[in-house]
Amino acid sequence: MTDQTYTAGERRRSLGAVIASSFAIGLHFGILMPLVALVLERDGVGTAAIGLNAAMQPLAMLVLGPFIARIAGRLGTLASLYGGLAVTVGAILAMPLVPVLGVWFVLRFLAGVGMALPWLVGETWINTVATDSSRGRVVAFYTTAFYGGLAAGPLVLQATGTEGLTPFLAAAASLVLAGLPIHLYRGLAPDMPARPRLGLRQAAGIAPLVVAAALLSGFVEVGAYALLPLYALRSGLGQGEAIAMLTVFTLGAIVLQAPLGLFADRLDRRRLLMACALGSILCAAALPGAIGVPLLLWPLLVLWGGLGLGFYTLGLALLGQRFPPADLAVANALFILAFEAGNVLGPAAAGAAMDLWDPHGLLLALAAAAAVFLAFAAALPDSGQDWRVSRGKPPQP
Repeated sequence: MTDQTYTAGERRRSLGAVIASSFAIGLHFGILMPLVALVLERDGVGTAAIGLNAAMQPLAMLVLGPFIARIAGRLGTLASLYGGLAVTVGAILAMPLVPVLGVWFVLRFLAGVGMALPWLVGETWINTVATDSSRGRVVAFYTTAFYGGLAAGPLVLQATGTEGLTPFLAAAASLVLAGLPIHLYRGLAPDMPARPRLGLRQAAGIAPLVVAAALLSGFVEVGAYALLPLYALRSGLGQGEAIAMLTVFTLGAIVLQAPLGLFADRLDRRRLLMACALGSILCAAALPGAIGVPLLLWPLLVLWGGLGLGFYTLGLALLGQRFPPADLAVANALFILAFEAGNVLGPAAAGAAMDLWDPHGLLLALAAAAAVFLAFAAALPDSGQDWRVSRGKPPQP
């Protein structure tokens, strides 16, 4: 089904299906990531090995990324989504049955391969079906649903515990739930282009700001998630307060995406990204003075979390504005690759900065990344952001 054939009701149902699926996928990650880490730690596995095991899923995304749009095009929308979910479910259910560390590295990699396809299909779906007048809000609902599921995952894990098969069944069941709304409205799924017209390099040349936003999003998100609790501990806070800081930071991502999406539909998205970068720099600079002052700390973390994780929402909305439907799969594959590259760079750079300036090097690294993005965005020409300026043809790099 093409963008032009949707009625208003069909468009709402189609978008609702993929947004509901996004919540369930976030729930899956919210269960699986802490579950595997806790099980491996209980079994006496070292921290370095636990970290390497967690890196298998983003590594799979990076390996598969250059080919994923072509694979999805050949399989089709529904087969890509169902097939990817099935591969991941199989890998998860095999983990408690074969509790061998080396095997778990392979299974985590396979789970990453499986999730790459639903990730690409979901974001291509969102941008294909959304209209540009509401694109920012639709993408914001999509990312809010994901972060909501991510936040709910640890609550499910608390209920299931980490022993035995049950928590792994819960992680797998969340992916079955992710497929249900898609199945109910499968007739409203957009087609994936069978043969992408662009390569990744061409897509990067068309929309370098989108690539930069994805890279910064991954850098900030994983850098903060990995090291913000450690920053809190080294700043004199207790363990409970350190965990609460991360929770409040995530809360900001949940509650502020909708306002950001609304602004993205009314303001220039490039300038809004620049405003988020400036706000992130100011939040990082203010954090040392807010430590130990709850009335300052918690609102600041909500704001910083919303702005820092808002790069993904705004970048994805700008991607849909910049590329026509036929090129969205390749553009989204590039977006995912850039995000995962940020996932790798963020913790590494922020960790090294903390070693050089303990603990404030974390804030320096995150602020510096936002400052580089701000300078890059300011230097780009402020024209031709909508693919329709070329009368429906993609702009040429």
